[in-house]
Amino acid sequence: MTRTIIVGAGQAGRRTAELLRGLDSEREILLVGNETDLPYDRPPLSKEILLGEEQPRGLMQRSHDAFAAQRIDLRLGTHIARLNATAAHVETQTGDLIPYDSLVIATGARARTLPLPIASDPRVLTLRSLADARALRGHLRLGLRLAVMGAGLIGLEVAAAAARQGCLVTVLELADRVMARCVPSRISARIESWHRAADVQLRLSCPVRDVRAERDCLRIATDTDDIEVDLLLVAIGAVPNTELAQETGVAVQDGILADECGRTSAPSIFAAGEVARILQPSGHYKRFETWQVAQYQPISVAHAICGVDKPYLDLPWHWTDQYKHNVQIIGDCGLGLEWLEREDAEGRLAALGVDPDGRLQAAILIDNGREVTPLRRLIMANRPIPRERLLDAALSFKQLHVA
Repeated sequence: MTRTIIVGAGQAGRRTAELLRGLDSEREILLVGNETDLPYDRPPLSKEILLGEEQPRGLMQRSHDAFAAQRIDLRLGTHIARLNATAAHVETQTGDLIPYDSLVIATGARARTLPLPIASDPRVLTLRSLADARALRGHLRLGLRLAVMGAGLIGLEVAAAAARQGCLVTVLELADRVMARCVPSRISARIESWHRAADVQLRLSCPVRDVRAERDCLRIATDTDDIEVDLLLVAIGAVPNTELAQETGVAVQDGILADECGRTSAPSIFAAGEVARILQPSGHYKRFETWQVAQYQPISVAHAICGVDKPYLDLPWHWTDQYKHNVQIIGDCGLGLEWLEREDAEGRLAALGVDPDGRLQAAILIDNGREVTPLRRLIMANRPIPRERLLDAALSFKQLHVA
């Protein structure tokens, strides 16, 4: 019988297993994960879980019985210590050798940690797993002095959740504005206003020079002063878990290099989700740290395992929930775009990123999620649209696409 082993039982691994079962009713599918929790989606970790919801709808956990019903052999709490691509087998931490016909590496990424000895202090936390979220939630209380290092999506979502629970929150960010990598400055300013209204202290252009442990606090040294806090949450990015691939000679460069269908440089080895650096139509490789890639790129991987090319060419899309606001980010909000804005009387905003040729390349929606689908279609159409039409509130984005 043909066997596929999927290493990594997160969202991308689960999706690959389920999709593969749908394409092949006979294949033996083994899904192996380090964590002891059932596979789950990560978006609720920095939001609903921190606010006390143990099983939010977005967690999307399947039961053991559900995996058994699909004849997916789920092995949790199991570490794959080695991969032998030549012999086509993996070795577990207990020494078991398991052969495969195809292998999917869906090991995701881990939180980047501080390059300081203090990183091992129990008062210095990161947020990547369900266990991390539960541990952080256990600390949050009225009056807790929390510092969040990093003003990206995770850092700001944690800051918002902690502020709602009465914590005294300070965000430390090296850049001069929040979410600088993924939104233009006008959107950053709006997001900053939400946090300041919640009494979150935003310290921008603020490099951290050192963090020292004291008996009653952590002392964070910046360029201008020292800050005393009870807890530090480090949210300074993620590192792809490529070690298994790298040790066996699979091509790696800030992620496992994979073609549009998830194939790696090694025969019968595929990469799925955030660990994959995927070939783009431009000829460059790109790694995506989004729910979207873990949800949809496994479609390409599962088909490729079955011998069918179905390239992953989806438009980048991610979102964040902070306080009562939702922000949707579609496309590549890189440099060189002119930003146009539509806002209605209820405060629903659409910021539209247009290139010099007048083509819509990106969009940011605030409390306006209903416009995601028509704007995705407009961006993917990649044709010039007169700016007066983009700004005409009498024309819906759906109408623009039809036109």
